[in-house]
Amino acid sequence: MNRLTSASIMPLLAAALVMTACASHSPSAKTTAAETEAGTRTGAVKNVLIKETVTPESLTVNAGDEVRWLNQRRHPVTITFLDPIDHSISCKKGFTKALGMGTDNVTTLDPNETASLCFTRLGTARYAVKSDSSDDKAPDTQGTITVQ
Repeated sequence: MNRLTSASIMPLLAAALVMTACASHSPSAKTTAAETEAGTRTGAVKNVLIKETVTPESLTVNAGDEVRWLNQRRHPVTITFLDPIDHSISCKKGFTKALGMGTDNVTTLDPNETASLCFTRLGTARYAVKSDSSDDKAPDTQGTITVQ
């Protein structure tokens, strides 16, 4: 019968930890509350697709839900919130402060890139999506997030 020693088990444990860490940070893996850039998500993930327009243009979510934007255009886009959202966010990924000041209300997404925010306060927030390329013929568009 083979006896397992700590010397023979340690390499296996190390390999398992490395594989787990790599899998949890892959682009296709779901982000957990512990992995969000800042704060936690307590609800569902709602997706907003950016194509010629944003779909859905108007999205209603529950407090604690994460809204995730996916740029499906061929060119980069910038998402900017038109309303103050600084006290309404519990988690964020990809959003930064416009000009280094104020709230985390702006992000630029390359094609197939995502960014997300978790909304906690009831209310409505409007945002604009603008193309960052003169080659992009898609119109600038706006969307609305309503938190209930």
